[in-house]
Amino acid sequence: MKPFKLMVFFLILFYEGCLAQFDYGFEFSKSGTAGFQFLKIGVGAHQTALGEAVSGLVNDAQSVFWNPAGLGWMQKRQITASYTNWLIDSQHSSVALAFPFHSVVFAFDLVSLNIKQFEETTVENPTGTDRMVDAGNLLFGFAVAKRFTDRLTIGGQVKYVQEKLDDVSFGNILFDVGTIYFTGFRDLRLSFSFQHFGPDKKVFDQKFKMPLLFRVGAGDNIIENNGFRVTTAIDLVHPTDNNEWVNWGVETMFLDAFALRGGYRFNVDEGNLTLGFGLAPPGLQKLQPNIDYAYVSFGDIFGATHRFTLGFSF
Repeated sequence: MKPFKLMVFFLILFYEGCLAQFDYGFEFSKSGTAGFQFLKIGVGAHQTALGEAVSGLVNDAQSVFWNPAGLGWMQKRQITASYTNWLIDSQHSSVALAFPFHSVVFAFDLVSLNIKQFEETTVENPTGTDRMVDAGNLLFGFAVAKRFTDRLTIGGQVKYVQEKLDDVSFGNILFDVGTIYFTGFRDLRLSFSFQHFGPDKKVFDQKFKMPLLFRVGAGDNIIENNGFRVTTAIDLVHPTDNNEWVNWGVETMFLDAFALRGGYRFNVDEGNLTLGFGLAPPGLQKLQPNIDYAYVSFGDIFGATHRFTLGFSF
């Protein structure tokens, strides 16, 4: 029971910290009250195809973007790269490298959001000044996780985030922490992760908070027989700058080589339906590749986004 009590302790500790971060004393809409919104963009085709219900399922290098505790289950080194044609002609890219070292697993990650150049407008020149403006975001992270028992892992990450708009840029240091616990009942696992915790940031005379996310999840293999597996999971997501939402996903795996995935995100305005697949073709000696694709619908206005992830385990 000690590992389970440890998980509950972290759960209570960071949940209280999450609630305390936004205590205004009265009710009003929280939308638009935090910065660095690019941190909420889902990373990885595998994870987004499952409706982002993955805080308890992650077990590879992509764990750094959802729940760093997932790194604790890794036994091989892995590198992954993801690309997304994000909304309004922007590009979202990421790279993650993770490797076991003795009893812990370390990981490094990089995320960038590049926005297409746009023409500057002013009060005097509302139609444009012929001057082009750059904008975008960067993230550099370092994570570590440890498997404390055959059922419990705990992980954390420190990361530097930066936002740039024309000739103005600003950054901050943020932290993630999470845990995954196998209950011993079937393959049921419980998880929580607390992401993007850090101090408020002031730019010029404007002060804004961080886009904190608190995820509680559960996942289980509901069917597993002769190389065929069906896994489902659900995540409850509590942001401090918006309404709560629920993620649900299901994956059907054939012979550990081909997967079909689908998911749905409840109580979000756009990006509800998600679909995708994964391939694990034969490797070259000790090099095992993985290819994943995800389709996420953003309605008639924004259309759909397509995510691609290529990974190698070695």
